[in-house]
Amino acid sequence: MKRFFAGLLACTVLLSCGCTKQPEPVYAPLEITPAPETVQLPPTESTPPSDAPRLEPPPAMNVCVVECEGTVNLRSGASSHAELLEMLPAGSRVRVIEFEERYAYVEVLENGWTGYMIAGYLRPEEDVLGLDIVTVTDSYTYEQMRADMLAFKEKYGDAVTLETAGETVCGVEIPVLVLGARSAPHHVFVQAAIHAREHMTALLAMALSEAWLSAGASEDVCFHVMPMANPDGVKISQEAVYDDHTRAMYANDFAAGQTQEEGEEYLHKWKSNYNGVDINRNFDALWDKVNSAPAPSAEGYRGSAPGSEPETQALISYTQAYDFDATISYHATGSMIYWQFGPATEADKAAHALAEVIGELAGYSVEFDDGTSFGGYKDWASSKCGIPSLTIEIGTRSAPLPETDFYNIWVRNRFVFKAVAEWVKSA
Repeated sequence: MKRFFAGLLACTVLLSCGCTKQPEPVYAPLEITPAPETVQLPPTESTPPSDAPRLEPPPAMNVCVVECEGTVNLRSGASSHAELLEMLPAGSRVRVIEFEERYAYVEVLENGWTGYMIAGYLRPEEDVLGLDIVTVTDSYTYEQMRADMLAFKEKYGDAVTLETAGETVCGVEIPVLVLGARSAPHHVFVQAAIHAREHMTALLAMALSEAWLSAGASEDVCFHVMPMANPDGVKISQEAVYDDHTRAMYANDFAAGQTQEEGEEYLHKWKSNYNGVDINRNFDALWDKVNSAPAPSAEGYRGSAPGSEPETQALISYTQAYDFDATISYHATGSMIYWQFGPATEADKAAHALAEVIGELAGYSVEFDDGTSFGGYKDWASSKCGIPSLTIEIGTRSAPLPETDFYNIWVRNRFVFKAVAEWVKSA
């Protein structure tokens, strides 16, 4: 994918907004020694070829129990407009046949009926995670993430480097996991939880990282994983505790008709950083066209200028520090993949090819740009840096997602790193 950078050498823009290649910064390790350039992977019974990490699949999400309050609709198609076949009560046992967007195509074990239901209401009877360190929760915290990162380092040694991309508004470090050798010929950047209430994406990024490490990683493809790009906002959403700043913002949002939520629910649905800026609308990618809230808000405010936020600046500088072949941004609303920003560039066309691979793997639809979303990280990485970039939306319900939704998300995404690694090597 290095060919996409050849035509971008004349792109000279400000650091806070564009993608001029800067001298590689030195990222401080998080209280551990950086990995050497030559990575010694942990010993295994049989070392897989360096270009083919061995991903042993955990049990498939086969027999599941319906987990809900009341009933869940079983329909004839993967749509809320499809014919209603049956209403499945909580506790019903079904066999999952396949996934299609937000739906699972299932067989009801009690009567043999088949149909489509929202996949996020299914809890598998077997363990489908197959991991030793990362555990499932609906509120994966910054502190747990840091602890798991250190556990990765302890278990996998030189296959893991921890870097700091920058700090948040509140001075919290934004850590990045580097999986494999920084001297590898291919590099992929994965970022998640840029929107506070979508914090389940941080759990997914960490689970995918552990699966990749346990499979043997790769000497040819180095993954850089920023599981939580917006730690301050995640803390607000998870803890839902007001301070003077968030209380004043709530009063402004309520008075302006920006929210009808009350009490803790307003904070649980917080999307912005601590300053009330939507980081994913703060990049120099037609920023002036963002349909912005008029002032700092729990969601929808683009900021005072492109790159105004420290979290945005951290993402920009880290992206510029490496020659990335692709970027993946995990979000949590819908089960679809976005690959395009405006008229399709060569980078976009390459991203579309990758999106098709992942869409087929996960059962996610591949969506075209509708021309109304601006200022996002994917948009900036694609248009300013020429990097094939995707946004993958994982959830079947509204964020913040319940724990039950994670199981289908995991099964559908568990081989994404492998698919991306194979794609960047062959592209």
